[in-house]
Amino acid sequence: MKKSALIFIVLLTSFAAFAQQKISGIVIDNKTKESLPFANIYISKTTGTITDAEGKFNLSLNKEITSIKVSYIGYETVTIPIDATVKYLKIQLVATQEALDAVVLYNKENPALQIMRDAIARKKDNDPERKLNSFKLNAYNKLLVTANPDSINGQIDSIYTKKDGELVFKEVDSSNFDFKKDITRSHIYMTEKVSEISYSSSKGKREKILATRMAGFKEPIYEVLGIKIQSFSFYNNKYELFGTSYPGPMAGNALSKYKYKILDTVSNNNRESYMIYYSPKKKGETSGLEGILYIDRESYALQKGIAEIKGVIDIKAVQNFDYNNTFQVWFPTDKEIQIRKGKTDDTVSLFGQAVRVSRSTQQDSTKTVNSNKQDVSDFIYLTSKTKNFDLAINEPVTIRGRGLAIEIEDQAHNRDEAYWNQFRTDSITKRGKETYVVLDSIIEKDGVEKDIYLARKLLKGYYPTKYIDLDLRYLVKYNNYEAFRLGLGGVTNANFSTKYRVNGYGVYGTRDQDFKFGVGAAARLDKRTQTWFGVSYTDDLVETGSSRFITDRRAFSLFEPRLFNIDLFYEIRRLTANIEHQITAKTQANLMLSKSNVESTYDYGFVNNGEIFNSYEITEATFSIQWNPFSEYMQTRHGRNEIKTGFPQFAFQATQSFDGFLGGDFNYTKFDARIVHEIRPIDKGVTSFLLKGGLGIGDIPISHLYHTSPNNPNKDVLLQRFSIAGRNSFETMYFNEFFSDKYAMFQAKHRFKPFKIGKSFRPELTLISRFAIGDAENIERHLGQEFNSLEHGFSESGFEINKLFAGFGLSFMYRYGAYHLPKFEDNLSFKFTYYFSLGF
Repeated sequence: MKKSALIFIVLLTSFAAFAQQKISGIVIDNKTKESLPFANIYISKTTGTITDAEGKFNLSLNKEITSIKVSYIGYETVTIPIDATVKYLKIQLVATQEALDAVVLYNKENPALQIMRDAIARKKDNDPERKLNSFKLNAYNKLLVTANPDSINGQIDSIYTKKDGELVFKEVDSSNFDFKKDITRSHIYMTEKVSEISYSSSKGKREKILATRMAGFKEPIYEVLGIKIQSFSFYNNKYELFGTSYPGPMAGNALSKYKYKILDTVSNNNRESYMIYYSPKKKGETSGLEGILYIDRESYALQKGIAEIKGVIDIKAVQNFDYNNTFQVWFPTDKEIQIRKGKTDDTVSLFGQAVRVSRSTQQDSTKTVNSNKQDVSDFIYLTSKTKNFDLAINEPVTIRGRGLAIEIEDQAHNRDEAYWNQFRTDSITKRGKETYVVLDSIIEKDGVEKDIYLARKLLKGYYPTKYIDLDLRYLVKYNNYEAFRLGLGGVTNANFSTKYRVNGYGVYGTRDQDFKFGVGAAARLDKRTQTWFGVSYTDDLVETGSSRFITDRRAFSLFEPRLFNIDLFYEIRRLTANIEHQITAKTQANLMLSKSNVESTYDYGFVNNGEIFNSYEITEATFSIQWNPFSEYMQTRHGRNEIKTGFPQFAFQATQSFDGFLGGDFNYTKFDARIVHEIRPIDKGVTSFLLKGGLGIGDIPISHLYHTSPNNPNKDVLLQRFSIAGRNSFETMYFNEFFSDKYAMFQAKHRFKPFKIGKSFRPELTLISRFAIGDAENIERHLGQEFNSLEHGFSESGFEINKLFAGFGLSFMYRYGAYHLPKFEDNLSFKFTYYFSLGF
């Protein structure tokens, strides 16, 4: 009996050991010794793997096999014997030139190009988002940051120093031992998400998050949920990985971006497909996509897509499709993405930013010796898996509103285990459950959630308290009229109410010794359309000639450069009522009615109908609309957030002033328009354009005319004009030099990639050119203030060298053209710049 038990244990142990057999290796050309990316490795007729972009592979064998087969188009297929002792294979394939010549001769060109032309041409017949009228599905996603405990040597490390040719024990390092113990118990991090994906040809695609859980957080970090980890489909013209958009390998212009090569033909769902390898035609500083497309031989639809990025980190994304016979379409069923530590120093882009390696100084092996050579960071990886299920095709789908990419149910973060178990396609393990327990405890103890909440508010310019967020914009500012402007403001937050808000501020000018204030209140009429009705009263100063779009989002900066030199303000006491409404998620509208009392702080009179007005009343109705067609938005229980800023962006505004209505003194009409555009190619600088204009008709006092953001102090000597450059202002145009009732301005900027001068010294060069043209009718009606029109066109060009030290840089601009001044130095602007950066 004991002997039988012993035999059983031995056999079981042998089987377990065999089941854990792992084989790694590389496939190369036997002559050139170059690796062969994405070669097929078959364990059986239906199972196997492919090599990665470097020709490397890993096999986990769960049953006994005696051989594997390796194939690669243009090479002889080989069979490699396998036994339990094999751990690593270096497989060399022999090219068969005859087979390659036959394929090329028959097609008269690279055959992969014609296959890709056909696949791209038939996208409208194969892409589910083009072919289908609608679809709806559920998706379960699990993201882990983890490591395989079996890969880690958990021995306690002994560190020795060399002294007189002998090793002398220095200390014990138990970090590997502790890490293996911890990683065996739980993952490093874990999140889960259940979504409902709806699509209709008329309203596009919408993700509704039904349940979400982030280890350690009672409420999710919504900005993280807004990150597009992986595109929904390889059919998209832009394929997105972790917030960075790459040219899609099946985009309309893909053949100009990628090289293609046939690797093999394989079978999937009893349908054959071409294996097409793609890689960038041009290698940039940042690693680009390369991978495999499995193209159906019958329909030229996509059966499977693989994308890899190799560099300081390695990224691999896989998406599988399944054939739906009823609707004759290959539909995405699941996708996975993995990130691991890379083996090269090549730059990789994450979230639109370059990730570069920074090598730490290694220990001198001639003086220090570690008994354990293993670096556990080599085994840590991130994996995100999404499984689609409950697919319904061409059935009625309801998507309320347009343009919203993600909608999060209010109770998504409060789902119980029973709810989660309805949707989990991958059961949660004991190790996964323990991850939530461990991180919930750690993050609560360290107050991480509160710190993140505080950081999120601070970046928007608020300091949160329980019910009121203090507005940091009003703390301290400076201008030439008030000198220091000190104050405090605040607005109620979601803890106070999600349906009502109250705001207010008070400021004091140290030079004019005057107190200014504003108060307001608003009520939300509809959550989905973010419709708010509000009233406000303001008693404050406004810059003469300034104009704003009332749909502009709140902007916060540490300081506003142009404010330092402004000295021409008018006092305004204004009562407003306004209604905000989201026509679509990408289209915001605002209608405002205001009654204002205006009084100049400078010598000024406006002649109208034979009367001189030193102070006056204005009654205005303003309608403004902002349209950002390429941005993406997310709706949370706290409101609507922009999760991806797209360009171009458009704004339009119409204003009508009424003479005699509610005491208004003037009648005029104003139209304003603005277009903002940015081009951000990977591996290159950023090119931005700003086109803005306004047209005023009627009796318009100087307070409501236009200036084009002048930013040059009225000083005689160049160095006396040294100040802070603005973002979109005319640096050589003197304050109060021009006012117009109609104008157009254009700005073009190009910011080059940072120069690699030192580890922490990476200045940025920006080229800038600006032009403005305008006119002002009946300048003689404006008494007490002398100014010119812009009828001949104003031009300036120059450059900035930014981030020379702690965010500071220098600006150099030159004024030329019709308004060029006789004295050379009067056409120059020399200032410093400041660009706040968090360092990532």
